[in-house]
Amino acid sequence: MRNNWNIYWVLFTFLGIHFSCSNDDKVDPIFDVPVDQRVSQTLDSYEKSLISSEFGWKVKYQPKNSIGVYNVYLKFNADNTTEITSDFNRGIDDLESTYRVGISHFPELVFENYTVFHKLYELDGFNLDAEFEFIFEEVSADKIILRSKTDVGDDITKVVLEKATAEDKSIVENLRDFYESLEFGFKTESILRNLVVANSSNQIVFNSTFTFNEGLRQGVITTFDQESGAINSQRYPIEVNLSGFNLVEPFVYNGIEFTQFIYNPDDNTYTSVNSEQGLIAVIGYDLAPVSTGLVPALFSEEVDNFGIDFSNFLYFDDSSGFFLRQTSEDFLQLGKSNDFRVLDIIFDDQRFNGLTTVELVLNGKPPILMGFEVQRIPGERIIFSFVGATDDITPYSSFVSLLSNPNGWYVQRTRESRFQFNPSFLLTSVVLPNYRFSVYGL
Repeated sequence: MRNNWNIYWVLFTFLGIHFSCSNDDKVDPIFDVPVDQRVSQTLDSYEKSLISSEFGWKVKYQPKNSIGVYNVYLKFNADNTTEITSDFNRGIDDLESTYRVGISHFPELVFENYTVFHKLYELDGFNLDAEFEFIFEEVSADKIILRSKTDVGDDITKVVLEKATAEDKSIVENLRDFYESLEFGFKTESILRNLVVANSSNQIVFNSTFTFNEGLRQGVITTFDQESGAINSQRYPIEVNLSGFNLVEPFVYNGIEFTQFIYNPDDNTYTSVNSEQGLIAVIGYDLAPVSTGLVPALFSEEVDNFGIDFSNFLYFDDSSGFFLRQTSEDFLQLGKSNDFRVLDIIFDDQRFNGLTTVELVLNGKPPILMGFEVQRIPGERIIFSFVGATDDITPYSSFVSLLSNPNGWYVQRTRESRFQFNPSFLLTSVVLPNYRFSVYGL
């Protein structure tokens, strides 16, 4: 920027010297129209371009190119209102907004009221790098290119508005229906969702688990090491379409790429075929076990005093500033599908005859309290056996089934807690080790 100003200074100095040394009494103006008028004309033409599209504009919005794609339809009106239709959060945040075409340092487009763009701006603790103020970069009859106003450096979000057709708004609305099956699945109560790769003999050559984060538009592929007990998760930006979804960056197995996954509603699977290599990648439920037995690497003597040194343990999901990030994506998604954001475990709860109680704090509903008996296998694991609940647990049956699995949970102390007197612990399911959640000891 400094170099540019130096160039401008030299240019204007040269022009000043040139005109001051001229023998002519009258100097012709460089421009026929004053600067303010030229700026006003440019802004008017930009606004007319926004309004001109009969069926509005369609946008594939991907902030900072690091997360998945949000499909948005925009219709700009002459009264400075904007009709917004998106496939995010079932359209809840698609609020009508006024817009402004103005200038700060550059010509800009600003959505002035709270919209889906503002919601994305706030998402994930304001870490999405989404925006609701954009700078015009290129304007033509069929396409308008904007860039995020606040992005700096080389990593700039480019937003391309393409002229929409009469069908594009309804296409965006129809895409909303696909996210529920992608995130939570249909026709199953199972919580084990695999991504497997099989060869032409239908033998599984790669096994992992798959979850989808609708907010971030990311698929998470997680592998588990049976020997070390380690899990490794990779995130893949996703773009949903009417037949399934595409990975913005391909999933690669042994150098073989899988990008396009087609949904089959008959068996609730997503399938990607590499016909040249004779391999098929399938996302579906209960396709292969995650763990094949106990994992001594996850044993810990900390289980012996878990619930004794501290009697109360709290879990918070990622909507809270107290979220502990060793919690797995699988468990986070389970909490969302079961509609709880806080989990409170109280050992030897005297209000309930010494049972261990688990309270789920729900979204917009009264909490539900469940009772469990506890068994510790010294140096190995802890087992929760369900006894009863204060209310119908049918909506939370998948969580109860996981927590009370007779194989139990490994317990390990972690260094996640920021509080000196409240240590953190990680609980890992023995049979489904992709389900892990961290708690504070109180």
